[in-house]
Amino acid sequence: MTLSYNRVHVWIGSNFCADEDYLAYFALDYSAEGDFDAPGYKLCGFCRDIGVPWYDEDFIGVMPRHRNNVSLDDILVDAAVDRDEFDAVKRRCKSLGVTQANAIFWYQDAELRMPEPVNATFNGLTYIGEFEGD
Repeated sequence: MTLSYNRVHVWIGSNFCADEDYLAYFALDYSAEGDFDAPGYKLCGFCRDIGVPWYDEDFIGVMPRHRNNVSLDDILVDAAVDRDEFDAVKRRCKSLGVTQANAIFWYQDAELRMPEPVNATFNGLTYIGEFEGD
């Protein structure tokens, strides 16, 4: 039985910037203490790209990047995707022109609906889609 709450959104691609710059994309602003309308609140790049004011850090996986591009099989080892979905992920990657990568991140949120049109890249990675989680 498939549980709808166990769906993960997956981004795969290549990003070779400095670690500090790569991780800054995901940095949440805690200074507003939950007041997302506060004038000084800084929306993180990830939140901006997915159209939300905040994300739950307990449900994201920002995996360490490989030094060089690797095969999709190698990058999927770090995915929180059900192994039965790997072929679907690879087909989607191929259709988007992603044949190798050095980075992957995922976010589990059953209620997240990606804004249309989906941005071409998110911190240099391509949004692949939503898949069954592991």
